[in-house]
Amino acid sequence: MLSAEAISLAFGGRPVLQDLSLTLAPGEVLGLCGPSGAGKSTLARVLSGALTPDAGRVLWQGAPLPRRPPGPVQHVPQAPELAVDPRWNVGRILANAAPPDPEVLAALAIRPGWADRHPAELSGGELARVSLARFFLPQTRVLICDEITAQLDALSAQALWRGLVPLARSRGMALLVISHDAALRRALCSRQISLEALPTTV
Repeated sequence: MLSAEAISLAFGGRPVLQDLSLTLAPGEVLGLCGPSGAGKSTLARVLSGALTPDAGRVLWQGAPLPRRPPGPVQHVPQAPELAVDPRWNVGRILANAAPPDPEVLAALAIRPGWADRHPAELSGGELARVSLARFFLPQTRVLICDEITAQLDALSAQALWRGLVPLARSRGMALLVISHDAALRRALCSRQISLEALPTTV
């Protein structure tokens, strides 16, 4: 469904990704790990179409990844507080890109009573679920989950994944799970790949 072929990208002469390839099948849950600075979030942005690689290409069902947003690949960032407008209430946040999907709201345990609250009035786990729900668009076929529970306590993280994975599976969506948590990756992912940090060019 989604493939990256020989992706390379550098910033200011420093290589971040080099000749990297991967594939993601429909419904697959793929784990991605690696040390800080290895380019995991950069790869996520390339796969979602937010960044254009210096070399290589990203293909969606054998054709170039659609450039017009919203595309089929959505990158869910690590910090939900940076992904939402703090001036907006939850109702407006959820309706920003498309009308809220009742099945998504139920699966992620997002309560109707939150609609008038602002991000600062939610707990970390609640805000993470609200932020995640925004990426379940009619076009979404792949969710790239970039350390989305790294800032949460164990119970909040478990609740989020317990809602997310069955929902994605029921819709035939693929997940790319970026996480330093080896136990989490083992529990969720059918296979895993690892990125290694590239040496800095002097």
